[in-house]
Amino acid sequence: MANKEQVKVSQPDKTQDQSAQDKKSQALAKAKKPQAQSAQPKKRRFTFFADIIGELRKVVWPTRQETIRLTLIVIGLCVVMGLLLGAVDYAFSELVAKVLLGGQ
Repeated sequence: MANKEQVKVSQPDKTQDQSAQDKKSQALAKAKKPQAQSAQPKKRRFTFFADIIGELRKVVWPTRQETIRLTLIVIGLCVVMGLLLGAVDYAFSELVAKVLLGGQ
């Protein structure tokens, strides 16, 4: 009787055998994917640069006058914001000096 139980245990089920084969085939498929993609990065590098050049040709570049005008606007706003923040900083430093430090 013990021999029959051992025989039953040693014989694999069909479902277990099938699931084991599925796992093996999935593992093989995962292992094959990186090898198939190893040739593509070289092509991707060159197509990447070609795509960049193609996109840069589509860009509508600003004229010289637009560039100068927008640059002056940015510089002007930076100066105005610098003066504004400097004034606020000076006001707060005077406030802290008079209120918290006792008028030193």
